[in-house]
This record gives sequence, structure tokens and C-alpha cells, in this order.
Amino acid sequence: MSELISPEILSEIFKFLYTKEEGKINLFNCVLVNRYWCRTTIPILWLDPFSFFDNKMSLDGLISTYMACLTNKERRSLEKQGIEVPKKVKSPSFDYISFLKNLNYDGLISSLFHLGCNDGVYKKNDSFGIMLPALLEILANRDLALQSLELKNHDRRGDWDREFMHLVDRKIRPLIKPVKKIYLDCNVLDARFLPLLSGQCQRVRHLYIVMHVEKSKKGSIICERDATYYAELIEKQKSLEILAIEKFTKYFKNILPSFKTQIQSLRVIEFINSNFKECESLEVIASCENLERLIFRGCNNLSTKILRPLFNANFSKLKEISFESSERNEEIEIWLQKFNVIH
Repeated sequence: MSELISPEILSEIFKFLYTKEEGKINLFNCVLVNRYWCRTTIPILWLDPFSFFDNKMSLDGLISTYMACLTNKERRSLEKQGIEVPKKVKSPSFDYISFLKNLNYDGLISSLFHLGCNDGVYKKNDSFGIMLPALLEILANRDLALQSLELKNHDRRGDWDREFMHLVDRKIRPLIKPVKKIYLDCNVLDARFLPLLSGQCQRVRHLYIVMHVEKSKKGSIICERDATYYAELIEKQKSLEILAIEKFTKYFKNILPSFKTQIQSLRVIEFINSNFKECESLEVIASCENLERLIFRGCNNLSTKILRPLFNANFSKLKEISFESSERNEEIEIWLQKFNVIH
């Protein structure tokens, strides 16, 4: 009876369930219904495996499952690099690696760790230094057409520059080049990282940047440098449609001009938890004639001076202006009322 529903429709239903709260648990139950549902569900469950881990068993299990999916050639490659590969492994029912579409890089790194904690510090296993780049190279050679990349490292102790530089190695370019969505929330001290990322990922449609502002003089220099590199990342995109910037409090002069390179393609611009005290104007946004949504969420110091260029802008396609939990004065309220009357 279940096969009366086409796999395409069933897949869309399961993807919808996947996005809901406890969606992964619901999909695990779907796997058990029958083989038809199982074949449709498994690829969805393994789209983004490194974003779902909560204990040592699940972490070790991810890598063990991936190791079981390796081809003989891939296994020999790891062995030549001194990595122990289990000799007798039962072939899995699916090639789980082939389903990877969304890479949570922090999750991948965590899955290669042993979770034995000492004073809150994660200990690396002996083969970590060679296993991470080796696994990345295997993924790069798999022609996976990765869709999204999540980069975070601020919540762990230690120097993660080497781990992040592995990702922008030229051998890994086939893996990250097709990426359409990037979530960027990391502090990487190596000045080469962001320029190399910009050079390799130029097809991004959805970019989410979390800004970092350090109090120390050295930290401020690094953050200002990165702001310039964020602008370069924006400028390098061929057709950026959604741009979200969180904790935007400084370096407006570094980043806002880069919007000009995407005025034809930008459909959504969102500012989250940002303070515009040091911002002079958002005039560049007035040139985004195809803008459909403009969102300010949890923002402060949005003055009339900053927003005035937007009041009379020709946003013919604009469907939503939102000031969710954001400060707004009387002139902004009048602007919103006029917009709501027209739309």
C-alpha cells in the first residue's frame, strides 16, 4: 500500500518531518515501517550526520559507519598513511557517505575525537592529525555535490587553525566548491583561511556571518582583518540571494560597500542582535531593487539618519519589513505603516 505513494512525494513528506522538532526521531520510526520507507528515509537521515551527536557512542558510531562504507582503494589509502582500518567489517546496507549534503565541520572534528574529558579539554586520539585530512580527501574525491557548510570553533579550547586550514587545502576544493549555503561563526587566527575560502566557494546563495569583536588590541586587529575578508567573501559570490549578519556592531565601512556587488541578486537581508551605533547609513541597501525581505531582529540604535535612504527607496518587490524586538522611533513607525498599507 505504501508504494502507491511515489518516492518523490514520500521523500518530500519525510524532508518536511525532518525539519520539525524531534524530526529525526520520527524518521527513525519511519525506517522501521518497511523496506520502501527505509530506502526513502535513510538518505534524508544521513544528509547532515555531524550535526546530530550527543555522546561518545554516537560520535564513534558515525566514524565507524563511514569507515565501513569505504571502498578497497580508500581503505588502502588510509592504511598507507598509517591509519588502522578494521579488517573484518560487515558491508552496510547503504553507502551512507554518498548521502552527505550538509557538512557541520565542528561536528566532523568532534566525531574524530575521543570524548574522554580532562578538565573540560577534549583529547585528540593518536591518529587525529592524519585522519582528518585523509577523510576530507576521501569526501572530496566522492563527487558529493555538498550543499551547505557550517563552520564553528569558538566554543572549544585550543588552537584550531590547522584543522580549519585542512578544509581549504587545494585537494579538498572539489568538496566545498559546489556549496550553496555557508554558516560562518568562527575565529581562525591564520590570515589565509578566509581568503582561501572566498577563492574556493563562489556559488553561495545563502550566507550567514556571525561577527566577533574582541576587547583586546590584538583581538580587535584580527576582527577588523576578518571583516575585510568577510566583505571579500560577499563580493566573490556570483549570485548571493540571502545575506544574514549577526552581532554586527563594528566595521560597517569594511562590509557594507560589498553589498553593491550583489544588488541584482539579493532577495533577503537580515541583521540579528546588531548595534548600529557606529553605522552612518544603510544607503547601499536602497540599491537592492530585487529585495523581498528586510529584517532587523534584536537590533539597537537604528536611527532615522541611518534608515532615511530606505524610506523612499524603490523596493517594488519588497514583501516584508520586520523590526522584531528591535528599537524603532516614530519616523520608522510611519514608514512601516505606509509599507503595510501598500502591501
